[in-house]
Amino acid sequence: MRKNRFKHLLLPAVLLFVLFACKSKKEPASSPVSAGKSIDNPHKKNNNEDNLKFQSTFYNACKEKIKGNVEIAETLFKECLRINPGSAVVKYELAHIYHFGGLHDQALKYAREAATTEPRNEWYQLLYIECLHNKHLYSEAVTAYEKLVKTFPEHQVFYEELATEYIYAGKTDKALKTYEEIEKKFGKSEHIALSKVRIYKQTKKWAEAEAELKALIKENAKEAQYYTYLAELYQETNQPEKAFQTYQEILKTDPDNPFIHLALADYYRSLKKDEEFLKELKIAFNSEDLDVDNKIKIMMSYYSLTEQYPQYKENAYELCRIMLKVHPADARAYSMYADFLYRDRKLKEAKMAFEKVLEFDKSKYLVWNQLMLCESELGDYNSLLKHSSEAMDLFPNQAIPYFLNGVSNLRLKNFKTAIESLKDGQEFVYENEPLQTQFLVNLGEAYNEVKEFQKSDSLFDEALKYEPENAMILNNYAYYLSLRKVKLDYAEKLSKRSLELQPGSISYIDTYGWIFYQQGKYEDAKLWIEKALQAGADNRPAILEHYGDILFRLKDAAKALEYWQKAKDKGGNSEALEKKIAEKKMYE
Repeated sequence: MRKNRFKHLLLPAVLLFVLFACKSKKEPASSPVSAGKSIDNPHKKNNNEDNLKFQSTFYNACKEKIKGNVEIAETLFKECLRINPGSAVVKYELAHIYHFGGLHDQALKYAREAATTEPRNEWYQLLYIECLHNKHLYSEAVTAYEKLVKTFPEHQVFYEELATEYIYAGKTDKALKTYEEIEKKFGKSEHIALSKVRIYKQTKKWAEAEAELKALIKENAKEAQYYTYLAELYQETNQPEKAFQTYQEILKTDPDNPFIHLALADYYRSLKKDEEFLKELKIAFNSEDLDVDNKIKIMMSYYSLTEQYPQYKENAYELCRIMLKVHPADARAYSMYADFLYRDRKLKEAKMAFEKVLEFDKSKYLVWNQLMLCESELGDYNSLLKHSSEAMDLFPNQAIPYFLNGVSNLRLKNFKTAIESLKDGQEFVYENEPLQTQFLVNLGEAYNEVKEFQKSDSLFDEALKYEPENAMILNNYAYYLSLRKVKLDYAEKLSKRSLELQPGSISYIDTYGWIFYQQGKYEDAKLWIEKALQAGADNRPAILEHYGDILFRLKDAAKALEYWQKAKDKGGNSEALEKKIAEKKMYE
């Protein structure tokens, strides 16, 4: 990876302020500017007026650059060049502006001129090389670095950058020679040795890579990671026996290091030895030295794996439980476990896990969202009411908590509170038509319950503008109209369309039959309710009661009483049903 030199390139303007303030007569060789050559105007040394104008303009340009007014700075720097066309520092500053602005051609032009004018200024050379590199002119960048190394032979970093540039230029042999020169000149070091190993591996010089790693191990016998690199090399070169022997050496060196066991697990995985793989993974997971972040990365891989290969789910749950045991107070561990549970529809356990997450960290909205969805799917509206109320306070600009609070209040028959929550939450629905539709539908239901029917109907009509083919909305709206015996022709049309969309729905068949009943079309009603019963509605008390009502209207009182009783036996408990059975006659 190429090192970032930007921290070097940010210095010059600041140093220039120091220069002007101190008026020093001599600059050190490593300074980005040279007082005599860069600030003065060499072509007009006797023209004090131009000299002062140049310095003033340059000062203002630097000030605007620091303030972030890049375009103004660029204009002022160009004015400086008009006064002194040969100023290296101005060209450097312009190159710097264009470099960070992504204008690579202009940057290279000015950087080259600055570097050529002052070949001993390392800052100019570094920017010039960076510009060459950005243009993929690696050979030219190599030449510039070779000059820089000769000029500053005491700077190790320049040798290292030269080696990197050789690699970009495809000259790996020269890169290796440069690394060897660094070792002779500055001494051996880990990162240079590993850089050599990377080149050996890239060029498939496996023996040289092996020798380099063994030399590192010899110098650092207790450093487990070097053994790991060697074992990985053996795996890459299809030498599993040597890899295994190296891993055993690692365990002698550092038996409790979880990263060694992770490496061993990877080794066994490559050999498709699932049992040994899991064993090593469990050892690593049982270590507190392997942090939660690394464990979660592994569990995320398992999450994807188990979607394709369900046979690994139990292993995943076992690892999750180990993670929870080792990190019992870490919200992230419970969150990962909860995600597995929720995905696998273990909703009660998922709910408990999400609640545990919130014991440690209430700041993550996504966790609240997942918990509320669990409770909604479980139909646990008391718990949903509690948590949605908390979420509304913590995340007042999120729409979902208001929606689910409204839904839970609606199901718990707190209709006025449901209306308040749903109306408040609508303000936070942005460019989400499905969610907006759900707000409208549930508001429609709430207003229907408090008998504000005009508002209810208006909301259902608006919802159908968003989703005219939503079978659930069509059915519910039609059913509410039928109960009130209003707009029955319109209700019939809505119900018919819902059945066209979902012809097998028992509830929708019942609604269609009940509309015929309310229209006084009892034979048609009987036909459709019988279809519902044949489709499996003989255990639904409301539909059984409806069939009894139809039979009574068709003068079959005995059969009607039989179905009313069946409705009661299946759980029907309305006051009207009790009266029908007791008095053997209709009550609406």
